[in-house]
Amino acid sequence: MLDSIKQKLEKLNPIESTSLKKAGVFIGILYHDDYILNPEVIFTQRSTKLSTHSGEVSFPGGKWEEQDKNLYETALRESNEEINLNKEDVVLAGSLNYLVSKHKIEVNPYVGLITKKQNLVDNDEIEKIFTVPLEFLTDKKNAKLHKIERKNRNVIVPSWVYNDQIIWGLTAMITADFVNTCFDADIEEDLDIIREQYDY
Repeated sequence: MLDSIKQKLEKLNPIESTSLKKAGVFIGILYHDDYILNPEVIFTQRSTKLSTHSGEVSFPGGKWEEQDKNLYETALRESNEEINLNKEDVVLAGSLNYLVSKHKIEVNPYVGLITKKQNLVDNDEIEKIFTVPLEFLTDKKNAKLHKIERKNRNVIVPSWVYNDQIIWGLTAMITADFVNTCFDADIEEDLDIIREQYDY
């Protein structure tokens, strides 16, 4: 799996970075023991007490800080702080092109395999940690499509519902990009149009 994902991510044409504040998020694929046959992806539900994105489903991650050598390090540091992920057990596969959040943050997703069992524990920012089978996310039947208006254009964005957890918004866009790029899932989305609309 690792080599296949790496090859597909390496084929991506990187888009030019913005001058916006930056964040790194981690798309962690559980890939050890029983998960080797049935990999699952880690998501979090943010605390309802937070001032931004409260109660929303997200990937572990956060804003770049000066001590971070790069945005991958940001993603791993935040993942350790938020869910107690041991970065020594992560094998990096690569990165996706960024998307810009509604708060005008350049969000850079990194994809990695988690190769050992983790003692995942949420911190004060996280309400819940949950996982979704990769097979569920790559099955087109499970993606609900929504038409929304952005800058006077209708664009299609997906969402997923899994065990009462709703994956929507920016996290759903990143998820669609991830499964389409890495696993040829063919989930309908208009991320290219959305990225073309950036004017930062």
